[in-house]
Order: sequence, then structure tokens, then C-alpha cells
Amino acid sequence: MSASRSIESWQQVKSRQGFAAYLSFLAVECGQACSGQDAESPTVSRWTNRTIDGLLWGWVRLLGGHFDGTDLLHEEAPDRPGWQGLAYQLDTVRTASPSFNFVLADSGIEPDEVDTPRDLQRYVATLATDFVRDQEECQAKIDRGQWAGDGGSWAHSNLCDWLDAWAAWVGANSPRHAQLEPVTWRSIALQLSVARIYE
Repeated sequence: MSASRSIESWQQVKSRQGFAAYLSFLAVECGQACSGQDAESPTVSRWTNRTIDGLLWGWVRLLGGHFDGTDLLHEEAPDRPGWQGLAYQLDTVRTASPSFNFVLADSGIEPDEVDTPRDLQRYVATLATDFVRDQEECQAKIDRGQWAGDGGSWAHSNLCDWLDAWAAWVGANSPRHAQLEPVTWRSIALQLSVARIYE
């Protein structure tokens, strides 16, 4: 996708396709940061969260900070983050300190129940703990000598591939994509739900 190189900043994101291009850019940049070839590069410093669960727990902190006024979510309209606001959040959580909150993760909230930033915070915490559980289950199979070639319930175990899969799905077209416009807290939860299993 040639457009993936043309959007390198959250400020440039204006549409779903622009967000998909930005996600593709982030996936490539994350791969560079995680390769470990140059520990001093600016790219590496922009990726302190280099795992799926690390990024998700950083997002939990960002969403929680919104409630106490310490962080802004860059909403484009009241209660609507918009594509640019969502890109801003991802840009921010690359380096956000994680906020492990297992009480939030035990909420059992589903994507179609998300209406507010607090709901999304609960859903993101649920995804973070689900990812860790899934990875532990896969590793336990391997340790027991069982075949774990298909992996677990998450299609990807590394952040770069997950971001790339998210980009591919958001950039595609299907009847389900109509639920993504306008960008609401619920449509973000839907994106995350699909990115978890999209290959």
C-alpha cells in the first residue's frame, strides 16, 4: 500500500483510509523499533510499549487520565474521538506508562456495550489481560510438548503484526465497515475486537 508511507503523523489523519495508512506506518515503525538494531534511534524512543499488552495497558492509563484531567483524548466532537482523535491516542500510548488495573479487566464488557471513554477503558483492560492469558496458554501447550501451531485466540502475538492486521481490516471494505462511521467509542471497541482475530 503506497499510501502507508504518506501518513506519518496523527495530524494528517482525516478519514478511515488515512487512519489505515497511519496504522500501517506505525506497524513498520514498530518493527524498526523492535528489531533492536539501533537502540539510540529516535524511532526506538517513540516505542517504549513494544508488546500488545503493554500498548493496551498504556491506553488504559490514557483513558483513565482523561477522567482526572491529566491527559486529553483529542476528541474531534463531544463524545466522538474521530479518526484523527483515535490516531492521536495511538500516537500517545506508544510511550504511555502502563496502568495495570485488573478490576477493570474483570468487568466482562463486550464491544457492543461500549458507549463512553470509561467503557472503552474497561474493554481495553479486558483485552490486555485476555492477550496475556492467551499467550500463557499457548506457552503451556508448548511446554507440555503439545502442538500450538495455530496459536491461541489471538491471531498475532507481536505488536507489529497486530497493528498491520488492524490496518488491513480498517482499510478494507465490507458491510460491517459501515459501523465504523462516525468514529465512536463503540466503533473503536469493534475495531479492536476484529483486530484481535484478523489475519
